Amino acid sequence: MRGYVTAYDAETGDQVWRSYTVPGNPADGFENEAMREAAATWTGEWWIVGGGGTVWDGMAYDPEADLLYVGTGNGSPWNRDTRSPGGGDNLYLSSILALNPDTGEPVWHYQTTPGDDWDYTATQPLMLLDLPIAGRDRKVIIQAPKNGFFYVVDRLTGELISASAFTDDLTWAIGVDVDTGRPIETPEARYGRTGQGVYLSPGPGGAHNWPPMSWNPATGLVYLPAQNSSSYYSKADEFEYRQGVWNTGLEDRPERPELTGPRTVLLALDPITNTEAWRVVSDGAHGGTMSTGGNLVFRGSGDQLIAHDARTGDELWSATVGQGTATPITYKLDGTQYVSIAAGRRVRRVYTFALDGLPLR
Repeated sequence: MRGYVTAYDAETGDQVWRSYTVPGNPADGFENEAMREAAATWTGEWWIVGGGGTVWDGMAYDPEADLLYVGTGNGSPWNRDTRSPGGGDNLYLSSILALNPDTGEPVWHYQTTPGDDWDYTATQPLMLLDLPIAGRDRKVIIQAPKNGFFYVVDRLTGELISASAFTDDLTWAIGVDVDTGRPIETPEARYGRTGQGVYLSPGPGGAHNWPPMSWNPATGLVYLPAQNSSSYYSKADEFEYRQGVWNTGLEDRPERPELTGPRTVLLALDPITNTEAWRVVSDGAHGGTMSTGGNLVFRGSGDQLIAHDARTGDELWSATVGQGTATPITYKLDGTQYVSIAAGRRVRRVYTFALDGLPLR
């Protein structure tokens, strides 16, 4: 499997370019120099049983810098020893890529999880901000990928500015070395090399997945729907690759240890200092967040649509909308501001609210 991004002509529908995120068979040649350089970080016959790097969520465009930013997915299969038996970073898995929007050629990359072994995608939503950091005005791109670290990266150069853990349960790494940009992995994290199965946090669902975070320029805070999780990782003794299936190779596991943090939590993070301002423990799975100019943060949590004070996290209002909430939106029509959210599983509805609106029935 090779992840890729494709550009189409908006008027004709014709394909303009396709940019791959991982290299293919060297015998077929490389599409560009970036793929040639990436191939040096893979080993074995990765093009037969390896690959990954699918782009299925986060994208952003900076018209001033004229750069397209994409987040890439995990390795396939998850176990690096299977797809790249000699190790390596396996570029450009689990990375933020800056592309030339006219050609698709990579301009820079930052890899959040080198040699991904755990399904720690970097496809999560990307946000472009201009921030004063350490006495300088910086144009940054921020992301909270699955691996549990909140990244602030220079969006012009790809330089890592800061990275801090935002999840309570994080056992695959103890931090990120800002000088090298690489995670500081724990000894037990590479289960394929140790031969020992281990519970690691976060699990493949991630410390943050698809639900979007939001930003309030007045408070200077990012509102992140986070989660704590763990999963058992082990190298199968007699793993046989099967085409078209998930290929986890896992058949049995010991009892799961208790998490130290809450299952789900709403975090308010300061991206300038990369620190937590406040948190609200959630009840059930949550959707994304939306910030408004009135200093409100709306989010779905469990079967509720909730409004919080953006400065303190205090809950100000809620309504029952049903399990399975998407990300709320707001819009103005005929002078009235509305908030809408899609919710529900088998029975799906769009709920819309307004000040002085009718009560839910």
